[in-house]
Amino acid sequence: MITSLLAFTIRMALVAVMTFCFVVLFEHGPSNYPESAQVEFSKLMEFVSPPVPAAPEKSTNRGT
Repeated sequence: MITSLLAFTIRMALVAVMTFCFVVLFEHGPSNYPESAQVEFSKLMEFVSPPVPAAPEKSTNRGT
């Protein structure tokens, strides 16, 4: 059971990586591939985890 789950997880990770590589190759072409992959990876990370806006600072003035 654990072995099949581990094999499935590894296969899904491999499919995700290969899909990412294919999309970068398809959209940007083979020239300058490493930089294109870096740009697309940063866009992917920005999409997956957008920056959290800073919380407003609390005022220490209590109106006195």
